[in-house]
Amino acid sequence: MAELTLNELLAGRATRIKGREYFQTAAYVEPFLERVQRLTTEFRVQVQLPTQITYTANGDINTEDITYNRVLIEGILPDEYKFSDDPHRSVVGMVYGIDVRKPVVKFFKGWERMSCTNMCVFSPQLLTCQDLESERAIDYSPLENIIRQTDDTATWLKKLVESEFSTRIQNVNESLGKWVRNCINYSFNNHYQPVKIACSTPIDAYKSLFEKEDSEYYAGLDSGNISMYQVYNAFTQELTDGMKKDPFNIFEKTLLLKDILDI
Repeated sequence: MAELTLNELLAGRATRIKGREYFQTAAYVEPFLERVQRLTTEFRVQVQLPTQITYTANGDINTEDITYNRVLIEGILPDEYKFSDDPHRSVVGMVYGIDVRKPVVKFFKGWERMSCTNMCVFSPQLLTCQDLESERAIDYSPLENIIRQTDDTATWLKKLVESEFSTRIQNVNESLGKWVRNCINYSFNNHYQPVKIACSTPIDAYKSLFEKEDSEYYAGLDSGNISMYQVYNAFTQELTDGMKKDPFNIFEKTLLLKDILDI
């Protein structure tokens, strides 16, 4: 994935995929901006660059002659949306893909931990998905509904802070086994495809909690009780790191953590 400015994103060209015509990027993104700019002027953009690109005479990617098949744009809401114990900010996002088996656009609302941009989401009502049809405008009314909704993220984060997790070896062994089994058995159906979390995710989170002493989330075995909030953030960090390859299903994967961690 590559990070872009808004101006670079809006310069994306129209494209044709499998005989179907899709609009220039601005036609999809500007209606989102018009609605979210009422709340914030801070945006973050990530795109998946196409397999074939052109370069300027200076050797830079020619952003004026490029199309973006997968786009994630997030509006970062202002400080009054902070969760006080560990600052979080609310985000409203749009992600779409036109080079996938079934082109789709998603709108979502979540929170991110400001120190690391890890996403926190707990309510499936804050996600909507719809077909992205060729030569047809997107219906943005679901986005407006999501913006108006209140959510219980602060309640969930408070619950995680107050819930204890024992670092005794027996409990860690049992929990790791449960987390891996849950990754095998659980998925989130967004009505387009079942989204799963890789079994490597709980293993990597375990390492950051109990083996890697330089990890932000390190606690160590038999070190007493830690909060489930610390465990949860170790997992969301793995999902954030995975976004570097493809953020297309980040909302669904983060929501699925409720089931994986049994919280």
